[in-house]
Amino acid sequence: MGRINETVRTVNSAVRTLLFGVLLVGAGVGGWKAYSLYNEPQKKLDAKQQELDAVQTKLAKTASDLEERTKQVESLNAEIEQKNAAIAKLETANHFLKLSHRLARLRVIDQQEDPETKRPKTEVEFFEVNKEGAPVSDQRQKFTIDGDRVYVECLLAKFDDKYVEANDLEKGTAICLFQRIFGEHQKPEEGFAIDQVGSAPNSYNRNGQMSELEKRIWKDFWTLADNPAEAAKLGIRAAHADAPSLRVKKGGLYELELRTTGDFTFRRISEPSDQPKAENS
Repeated sequence: MGRINETVRTVNSAVRTLLFGVLLVGAGVGGWKAYSLYNEPQKKLDAKQQELDAVQTKLAKTASDLEERTKQVESLNAEIEQKNAAIAKLETANHFLKLSHRLARLRVIDQQEDPETKRPKTEVEFFEVNKEGAPVSDQRQKFTIDGDRVYVECLLAKFDDKYVEANDLEKGTAICLFQRIFGEHQKPEEGFAIDQVGSAPNSYNRNGQMSELEKRIWKDFWTLADNPAEAAKLGIRAAHADAPSLRVKKGGLYELELRTTGDFTFRRISEPSDQPKAENS
């Protein structure tokens, strides 16, 4: 009997232990499920927060990159504006460097063979013109030269390019004073005088007045030509004589142009004809 009771107590103890273990397991499982149910939204919230933080970080970097690129674009635009301004200035300077002024025209009135020398004698009419090509005065000088190749001698004063590029009021263009005209069979000293040193060239005439600079240049021309340092003080880079020439024909109309830099052009502007037309310009 005692053993039976002992066995029953042992069984009961084992059952209670088992039940207690089951209860503990159940409680653990229930607690875990309860914890999981409670913690799952928090995990999802944390994950979403991490995603949001990543997006914000990316947006911040994008904004920073955009700001940097905006600064780069603004810098490039400013650089482009500066370069465009420099190009415009250069184009303007080049325009003034290439600008030419009509100075004079020469018409061949007649051309006959000299019976004694068997050389052509050429009668020409010389007159200075304005930039539109119209005569600046009613005075038209006529000369008969020995030969059919005409030389027009002049004195030239060329200013530094910086004055030409800036279109300086006084030094923005080379200036010229015609001296004499002659043919290929004549010595220069045998030529015919056009303008006199010290006089105002008609093509530069400013209501009959010369500037003090022009007066100084024409008065001391050969001194300045021989003294580059003194000429440089007046902005002159070169001062010398020039004598462009051209073989001409009866009835032809020819023009002398001077570029602002001092380069001369002597060219025909109409076809020669037996009967020259009246000058309209």
